[in-house]
Amino acid sequence: MVICMFSYMTELDEVEIDDEVLSTVNVKGHDEESMVFSLLDEFLYNFSVEEVVCKRCRVKKIDVKNWSIEAIGFGEKFSLAKHPQGTEIKAITKHDMKIVRKESSIHVYVVVDI
Repeated sequence: MVICMFSYMTELDEVEIDDEVLSTVNVKGHDEESMVFSLLDEFLYNFSVEEVVCKRCRVKKIDVKNWSIEAIGFGEKFSLAKHPQGTEIKAITKHDMKIVRKESSIHVYVVVDI
């Protein structure tokens, strides 16, 4: 879902992974939906402040007892000279957020403010 958010913002085929550019996120929520919201919101914040666009994301740890996630985003600094500008995401919202469990997968639906 993190990568889906970044793919909305730019063409990920144009993003390379720079080993020296990481976006590390440690977030906590009070339930499953707030944990997912916090994860996306923190990656969006990091993009706004550090201008790191992520092509890959690795979840290091999920603690469902304490509703926390540790994740690392891999990519590079965003540059309009290199990366086509997609749709600017202003904020992650909780409006109509859904987490649906299927037999072998989990579907997450998030509405973003553009």
